[in-house]
Amino acid sequence: MSYTIEVRGLEKLQAKLGIPLRVVLAPAWLALGQQLKGYISQYPGPVTYPLRWPSAAHRRAYFAHRRGNLPYVRGTDYESQRLGASWAVESDDFGVVVGTRVTYAPQVQSDERQWAMHAATGWKTDKQAAEELEASGSIPRIIENTILAAYN
Repeated sequence: MSYTIEVRGLEKLQAKLGIPLRVVLAPAWLALGQQLKGYISQYPGPVTYPLRWPSAAHRRAYFAHRRGNLPYVRGTDYESQRLGASWAVESDDFGVVVGTRVTYAPQVQSDERQWAMHAATGWKTDKQAAEELEASGSIPRIIENTILAAYN
């Protein structure tokens, strides 16, 4: 999932500042990425039962894979990749990427691929996190403050 932010009047602003706007706005992208990471990396409350398995076959495969081991415990299980803590922010002069390398992240937090069992537990999707960031009013405020700091 990706979002685009349009800032109008950049040509005039760049002429006044005398420096490339990509350099001016880089701190804003990083700040927005960090805020988005804060929304998406939050662990939800405890698991809700009964679990809503994607299918009976998936449930059987899970228990066959676990081979009688104790149930999965978020964050401490030997198979946990620590999803919440794994989110990272990478920025450059042209934008920011907030992502994770956790292999099961799409089933847990992708708006398009989230399983019902994770939605029922309260895992926030990428879309929900972006909507929360937008609703917070931080986007225009951070961009405006970054531009004002460069202008002054």
